Amino acid sequence: MTSPSSRVGIRGKREEIGTALLLLAPFLLIILAFMIGPVIYSLLISFKEFSYLNPAGAFGVGFDNYTALFRDKTFLTAMKNTFKLLLIVVPLQTVFALVLANVLNRNIRAKTFFRTVYYLPYIASPVAIGAVMVYLFNRDGLITGWLEMLGFRNVAWYADGTYAFYLVAGIIVWTQIGFYTVIYLSGLQSINGEIYEAAKVDGAGSFRIFAHITVPLLRSTTFLVLVMGGLATLQAFDQPYVVSTTGGALPGSPGDSTLTMVMFLYTAAFKYYDMGYASAAAFIIFLMIFALTLVQYAYFERRTD
Repeated sequence: MTSPSSRVGIRGKREEIGTALLLLAPFLLIILAFMIGPVIYSLLISFKEFSYLNPAGAFGVGFDNYTALFRDKTFLTAMKNTFKLLLIVVPLQTVFALVLANVLNRNIRAKTFFRTVYYLPYIASPVAIGAVMVYLFNRDGLITGWLEMLGFRNVAWYADGTYAFYLVAGIIVWTQIGFYTVIYLSGLQSINGEIYEAAKVDGAGSFRIFAHITVPLLRSTTFLVLVMGGLATLQAFDQPYVVSTTGGALPGSPGDSTLTMVMFLYTAAFKYYDMGYASAAAFIIFLMIFALTLVQYAYFERRTD
């Protein structure tokens, strides 16, 4: 038998929980309507032959959409391009961001100005940046003319099957560096300055301090940058879309060299209106992103134990 004070305490806790749920209700409804709901709906129609041109004619096909994806050469090309971007973009932007952050963390003139300049590409419109880069890398463009002296062909990079992919990779790296530089700056400023002073007293040079003190102490920050860079690259769409569609070409042009998994999804859904097929592709991308998120979570849980 519970005492009156215990019953009052239980009633008070219930009221607190009820108040908390009431306050959280709008947020939970938004999450359900715009995040959890679409994921579940996308998963359901991924097992159907479904088109918004004829939604009443939808019918179940089981795992046929998934098996068809892994027999689809275009999807496999998109997957290959996405993983190539991961292997090129993520390491490059991580290294450049770390070096830039280390430079900008020093006492240099106009430090705030340079920090702002390096961050601007990240907040600028990807479409505008892609358009400018396409202009710079056009035939006889400002950069292609200079690169010709280094042995590159003087061609419009966006229209060349070999160069277009690397133009996309370069644009992604350039636009993302500023964001990851800020993350590294935050990590650098959390390092105790006395460690650097002690290393200088022991005769360590700038490179040894960077390699043996800065890099190891930023291990957690580097892992975060790698995971966030991987997540962003898996979802790359704006930059490859702008480069590939220049001059009215189809998404992924030339010859699917710039086609990414998200662009494949977009084309299947909004060009061919095959929503079941597109949803299967979307769920595969979702599983990749979810796996990377779990890796990040497991790493930080282990670090905090």
